[in-house]
Formats: sequence, C-alpha cells, structure tokens
Amino acid sequence: MKKCGLIALVLAVFFSLTSMTVLAETDAERLDRLEREIKDLKAKQSAAEKVLSKAESVWSKYNMRLYGRVKVDLNYDTARFEDRDDMRCVKARPDNTNDSTNFNPRDSRFGFEASHTEGDWTGNARIELDFYGDSPKDSDNLTPRMRLGYVKAAYDPSGTSIVVGQDWTPVAQLNPANIDFGILTAAGNLWWRVPQVTIRQELGDMELLVSAMRHKRKSSAEEARMPWALGRVAYNMSFLGKGNMIALSGGWRPDEVYQVDDGGDKISGTDRDIDRWLVALELKLSSGPFVFKLEPWWGKGIGNSFRRYDMDVNNEREGGKPKTIEARGFFADFTFKATDRMSYSIGYGVDDPHNRDVRGMIGNGYKDDHQFTRNVHTFVNTWYKLTEPIKVGAEIMYVGTERFNRADTGMRYTLSMFYKF
Repeated sequence: MKKCGLIALVLAVFFSLTSMTVLAETDAERLDRLEREIKDLKAKQSAAEKVLSKAESVWSKYNMRLYGRVKVDLNYDTARFEDRDDMRCVKARPDNTNDSTNFNPRDSRFGFEASHTEGDWTGNARIELDFYGDSPKDSDNLTPRMRLGYVKAAYDPSGTSIVVGQDWTPVAQLNPANIDFGILTAAGNLWWRVPQVTIRQELGDMELLVSAMRHKRKSSAEEARMPWALGRVAYNMSFLGKGNMIALSGGWRPDEVYQVDDGGDKISGTDRDIDRWLVALELKLSSGPFVFKLEPWWGKGIGNSFRRYDMDVNNEREGGKPKTIEARGFFADFTFKATDRMSYSIGYGVDDPHNRDVRGMIGNGYKDDHQFTRNVHTFVNTWYKLTEPIKVGAEIMYVGTERFNRADTGMRYTLSMFYKF
C-alpha cells in the first residue's frame, strides 16, 4: 500500500510539473505574439503618420488660398442690348425695341492661389474662373471659362517682378464702380484679360512697367504676328494718403489688315500696313469716405485686346483699302462710403470714334449691332452690406448709342445679391 501511495504521489507531482511547464510555455508564446502584434501596430502607425505628414506638407509647404463669390443679377431692360449678359451698346433699329427681364448668375467666380518665399524670391500662381463661357443661348447649364491664369516671380531685394500668363491688361488699369458685369465696355473703359509677359519695377513711390501682350489666336492663318508693346509709369501719391495714384500708359503694335471675301480669304490688293497705338491717363483720388477715378484715353486701331470688338479697323470701306479707326474716350466715377455698410456710386463713360473713319461700315449686317459713332453709359448705384460676406445692390444705368443721324437708347435696372468667400 505504501508503495502504491508513493507511486501515485510521484505520478501526481510529475503530471503537475508537466502541466505547469506547458502553461508556462503557452504564456510565453502568448506574450511573444502580443509583443509582435504591438510592434506591427507601431510600424503601421508610423507609416500612416508619414503618409499624413506628406499630405499635410503639400498644404503647409506653400501658402494656398481658395476664394470666390456668388453673384446673381436681376435685370430689367427697356431695350435690346448687345450683348445680352455683357452689355456694350443698344442694338440697331428696328431690332432694339423689345423690353425683357433676366436672372443672371454668370458673374459668380471661383479662384485658387498658391505662393511661397524661398530666399530672395517670392513666387505666386493663380487660376480664376467664372461662368461666361460659350453655351447655347437657351441653356441654363452655364459653362465655366478661365478669367486668370498666370505665374508671377518677384525678386524682393530689387522690387522687380515678372508675370507670365493671362492677367488684366497692364495699361489703363482702372475700372468703374458699377454693378453691371460689362463695366462700361465700349463706353469709355478699356479693359480685358489678355495673355502677356509683364515686368514691373518698383522705385520708391513709383512703378515702371513694360509688357508684351497679345489677344488669343483663333486661327494659325492669322497674319497678325506682333503683340502689343506696352509701357506704364505710375506714381503713388502717398503724401495725399493711401489710395491716391496717377499713371501715364500707352502702347504700340504694327499690323497688317486687309479685306476678305465671302469665304474669308484675303482679297488681293487690299492689304495695308497699319500702326495701332494708345495713350491713357489714370487718376485715382481717395480721401476718407470719398473715392474719385478718371481715365481718359486716345488711340487708333484699338480693338479686341481692349474689348472694342470691330471698332478698330473699317474693313467695309468702299473703293479702297481698310481704314484704321481713331477714337477718344474716358470714364469717371465717384464713390461715397456713407457707413461701414452702405456705399453710393455715380459714373459716366463715353467712347467716341471719328465719324469719318467708321463711315461705310455702319449698316453692313450683324456688325451694326456693336458698331457706333458714339456710345455713352451713365450709372448710379448703391450697395448695402447685410453681413461681412453678404451684400445687396441696386443700379440704374442709361445707355445711348449713336449711329450717324440716329440715336438708340435704353435703360437697365439691376438688383444684385452677392456673397464673397
């Protein structure tokens, strides 16, 4: 019995030790597995942090900005205008008598800008869109188009910068304070956004500018080879306070013009070398709540690069070669900021080509709608700010378009809602 009991005791101790050994080994394996899993998780976390860090560096490496606005104009027109959403002048008789209403959201915009500084250099790139692209006239699916698209590089120590791409025209830079999108197009304000290479040099309160600018080419068959060569001298009248400026600018462009037949081909013997030129003065005076702007100009052959389409050359001149059109014009406006929320503006603009230069071209088909011997815009408006980004506006605009011995007139009444972000 004692032997049997001793054997049983030995067996019990043996199995107990074996079981403890197995359990100990299992716990070690589990601990090892947990350590491996933790190590794997840390590795995955580190990889994720690196990816996130790279994603963040794309936005933190450069200064990036998204901006834009939503603008909706409600128009009532007492006459037919050329063009419908981008008013220039009154259509010619007898097709100018229809009144109409229009709800126009096309002047809404979206933009993206990136910039950085590296050593003595500052770089900037900008793209901006609106919805004035070509689309069917009966469609509410408005087409985006590029307004701005340029690269700017500035060498900070010398105050020198260069812009390459599509930007606002570098001369005659002022714009009136009216609500209508057209900003006195073909009525005294020379403006557009045109591909260019522009160099600016700051010299204290002065800025010097030289530029080569050319309206986009529609066909490789065009014989207009040379760009506009432009220059501008501006003086910041800081002694009068911030926002006061005077500038003299101008440009020249050699060109070849000619008459074309019904198929669009050049008529032999009608070609002529011409000189296009422009001189413009800019004046901006600001004092407290008052701002005054004035921009007179004088030139010859000023056309599509300044939104004076078909008003640069008289290709329909009878019995001879095309004739370059000489013209004068100006706009002036006055703004009074009554309070932080309310402002008022009044303005006037006129485009006055020489009648002798346009004789023979008026009345030749569709061009009659946006060709004239004198075109005038007068406006008065107000803006009221509801909140910092939201404002509402109202404008009354008179348009008078003369074509030799007749005058066509119309009114545009506008209500506008505006959200800027």
